[in-house]
Amino acid sequence: MNYPTISRWIVFGASLLITVGLYHQAYKVWKTRSVRDFASTVIVAILINELAWLNYGIMLAEWPIILVTSLNLFPAVAVCVAYFRFRGKQ
Repeated sequence: MNYPTISRWIVFGASLLITVGLYHQAYKVWKTRSVRDFASTVIVAILINELAWLNYGIMLAEWPIILVTSLNLFPAVAVCVAYFRFRGKQ
């Protein structure tokens, strides 16, 4: 395997770990209805980051980027919506 192929698989694996973390966090926020430990800038940054990566993956036609970012978009939106919905609740 050449370097771009190895790099692609490393990025794909790391992105899958991020995906698991995002789904876990989205589940935890919706279950506890608490976003006390979040800052709005981080939540919005995660959402913008995922949209930027999706755009980049589509531009390059790179399936690992498109696939993982598509999977990450749902929990990123869910956490963002939950933040603005539950931010005033303790």
